[in-house]
Amino acid sequence: MTYKADWVTGDILTAAQQNSLAEQAVSRFADASARNAAITSPSEGQTCWLNDTNEFQIYDGSSWKPLLDTDTISVSSGNYTITGTTTFGSAGSGVDVSFHSATSGDLMLWDASDEKLVITGTDGQNALEVADGDVSITDALTVTGTTTTYLNLITDSSTTRTPGLTDAGAYILTTHGTGITVTLPQDSDVAFPVGTVIYFERNGSGTLTFAAGAGATVNSKDSTLTCGDRYTTVAAVKIAADTFTLIGNIG
Repeated sequence: MTYKADWVTGDILTAAQQNSLAEQAVSRFADASARNAAITSPSEGQTCWLNDTNEFQIYDGSSWKPLLDTDTISVSSGNYTITGTTTFGSAGSGVDVSFHSATSGDLMLWDASDEKLVITGTDGQNALEVADGDVSITDALTVTGTTTTYLNLITDSSTTRTPGLTDAGAYILTTHGTGITVTLPQDSDVAFPVGTVIYFERNGSGTLTFAAGAGATVNSKDSTLTCGDRYTTVAAVKIAADTFTLIGNIG
């Protein structure tokens, strides 16, 4: 129904108008019991505020529910920014969460019952991209399709080098004409994880020589610490704490 909104002194409100205003106002109550005593016949869509739980509630036609805990909340337009922590479900009682794309059927789903994140994309397109930062997987990684990896190619024209953590898995071209000495460090200097591999190619005419840093051990065939020929490769493998083994064209 419609009613005057620009009231002036002396206007008389009808019972219907007052009832309409009451239904559209947000009434405040100490708790649900006080609300139920005051509103004995709520109308669908009527709202209230409860002081004890600090929440808005809405009457859905059969019961009062938290305003943000209805079965479905649909936002057709507009942007919403959440600056605080957002929680879906509770510990031991999770919920499925879906993020839909512009393509029908493509989505990212957190499946609460299976405890997994499922990304369904379009074949031939990247479904997950990490623009910056590291990715760490503690347990097993299973790939049923193809994988594509590229070595980080580094060129070093200096005469000495002590590898750093960013050299792990890299392919280093040593190009100096008179040679380079690569010093493999102990854990307290550079904490390479056991299993780290670093590849070195003797790309220049100078000899590629390896040395053990203070507190470190370097193992190799016949204790030889040089790369045999130009354009060949030696890899340093971290096999234990403070210990590397050289494999490749040693000689």
